[in-house]
Amino acid sequence: MNFVGCQLELVAPQARETIVNRLRRSATPLLVLDTCQRLETFGFDIPAIDSAQPVRTWQAREAFERLARIAAGLESRILGELEVIGQVRSAYKLFRDAGGAGCSVLDRIFQDALALAREARRESGIDKNLTSLSGIAARTLLDRVHAGAHLAVVGAGSLAAATARYLTKRGNCPIRIASRCPQNAVSLAVELGGFGTGLDDIAYLFHGVSGIVTATAAPHPLVFAHHLADAARPLTIVDLGVPADCHPDVAALPDVDYVGLREIESKAQINTDERRRRAEIAARLIHDGAQAWTPRV
Repeated sequence: MNFVGCQLELVAPQARETIVNRLRRSATPLLVLDTCQRLETFGFDIPAIDSAQPVRTWQAREAFERLARIAAGLESRILGELEVIGQVRSAYKLFRDAGGAGCSVLDRIFQDALALAREARRESGIDKNLTSLSGIAARTLLDRVHAGAHLAVVGAGSLAAATARYLTKRGNCPIRIASRCPQNAVSLAVELGGFGTGLDDIAYLFHGVSGIVTATAAPHPLVFAHHLADAARPLTIVDLGVPADCHPDVAALPDVDYVGLREIESKAQINTDERRRRAEIAARLIHDGAQAWTPRV
């Protein structure tokens, strides 16, 4: 039996869920990797359904290397992203739940590919440095405030929301959110277990906070020095606005540590360059591991 990987292109993208379910119920066991970036299968056969056409295939060690590269984040838009190894694990669990565990050879191949991906991640440190603006902004703030500090986010768009989620997940800090649209702020705050309001209450929002992230597309400053009168000191502000969300006078306030978008972007570029270097190390580790790999019977 020959291990094979296959990239599929849907004839009818609107029927994706139906097609994926058909693939997972295939008579021949398959690991079906369905993400926003790809639909790929791995097993001992290329699936034969009219609504999904194979556009690329990989055989034997090449297929094994492909699966390990995906799990290591080497085939992702953001090199080394953490989410993808979870997606591969979930696909593997669905494979086992569908009866794939009964195919011991295939099951071991998937275990070996995941183990190789984990080793490459660990040895290369590919996911050590953050590259997203939201992650770097949140990490910058968390590194400069005390544990359990009250934090505020101005904005409820995609960048602000991603930053707020990171702060909540990694910082375990009480969070407050303000937005031009109070409903959006409240909705995000409810998701994160915080407090949301409109921009009219921004001074109240900042009462006692030790850290602030702003991330809006407003054409003019939204945060002025007088809004920060009751904020804690020292105070850290990370401003991701374009143009800046804070009036220039804010950066000159005593005991205020102001970090602008340019500094965050510079850090992101440095981290991205470093991640590319680490990705080359991970790619070599996976290639060498694939070349040395022999399926366990």
